[in-house]
Amino acid sequence: MTFILSTLLSTLILTSCMIFIFDFCIHKQWNMNQVFFRLFLLIIFIKLCFPFETKLSILIPLDKIMNPLIDILQYKLFNQIYMYHFLLSVAIIGSIYQFTKLMKQIRECNYIIREIRKNGNRIVNPDYEIYQTSYINTPIVIGLQGIILIPENLNNEEIDYTLKHEITHILHKDNFIKFIVNVFKILFWWFIPIYIFDKQLDLYLELHADNKTTENLEEHQKLDYLNFLIKTQKQAIKSSTTVLSSNLSFNRKSNLNYRINAILNKKTSPTIFVFPMLIIMIFLNFLILTPYYTESNLTKGTYEISKSNAYILVNGGEKQLVVNMDGESFISPIKNYSLLKKEIDLREKNSLYIPDHALDNVKNMTRWKYKDVDGHLSKRKFNAYKNTWDSDWITYDKQK
Repeated sequence: MTFILSTLLSTLILTSCMIFIFDFCIHKQWNMNQVFFRLFLLIIFIKLCFPFETKLSILIPLDKIMNPLIDILQYKLFNQIYMYHFLLSVAIIGSIYQFTKLMKQIRECNYIIREIRKNGNRIVNPDYEIYQTSYINTPIVIGLQGIILIPENLNNEEIDYTLKHEITHILHKDNFIKFIVNVFKILFWWFIPIYIFDKQLDLYLELHADNKTTENLEEHQKLDYLNFLIKTQKQAIKSSTTVLSSNLSFNRKSNLNYRINAILNKKTSPTIFVFPMLIIMIFLNFLILTPYYTESNLTKGTYEISKSNAYILVNGGEKQLVVNMDGESFISPIKNYSLLKKEIDLREKNSLYIPDHALDNVKNMTRWKYKDVDGHLSKRKFNAYKNTWDSDWITYDKQK
């Protein structure tokens, strides 16, 4: 596996596309079951975790976009310090700060859990740890343990709705999924699409819990449940500064209007619509967008030779190599061409003319670069994707 700057940039660009696809599927209210949902998450997480080029990678040269971005990252600030060194330092410092915030939230959550276990009114349930407490105004699932907290001002029907909803979160490990996303937010806090993904992930989890809660309810019960959602949303706004509105808890701050519309206008789009999107995301996971360099500081003093930009000029008994670079032709001092002519199948011409193209337009990964050394021709393989040499210099034997 190979990691270079272009693979990281490619990962960020393609992950953004995946997040857009995920967002599109949610807002289309397509029937994304838990299997498809977890596959979507897995594909996105894998792409972010492994920004590497492998043997299975499909390289796509995109010089108009990638070249300027790489040039910016490789801009020299001073001495041996480049722009990507500075940005990496900022990213690491920011991640450390985000990590300390998360640790603080975990400590605060653990403190609240201990206090509630001491002073809260535990509801008897053989499978789940449930407390009614005055510490909160809205129902939540808190901590990785999946402890359900219910405010004291709910009636029996609202408690029933709350338990169905929150138990759905616990059964599907939603709190653990959110925790994993928060870990990615620590590492990629500077990557704006990760916040869009977090928001849409939270919306999907709430929509799924709403669906499970209301799937067997009568129409009037669904209306009661919607009224309950509105009530809890108002309470969530009032208590937005509480320590329990942490990254480990599921408060009710998702898009309430969208959730209400989803319940009232439930769609049952076939899962088949999701499948092509999943295939596209899998395909994107194998792509690597790369820069493409025909020339760079590394290749100064070299030129390329091909049938499209060079030919052998025959003038009487003398032969000369004519090469067109940047629209101008020059005559190489090379006198012996038999190997070169065999490799490239250069044409012989009896008169001087300007070749059609300076360079081949095909974006091959490797390009042969040539230079003249004391009347001898040498070549070296250049990796146009990575802007590196792939071989040592090879000098042609003198031919008569």
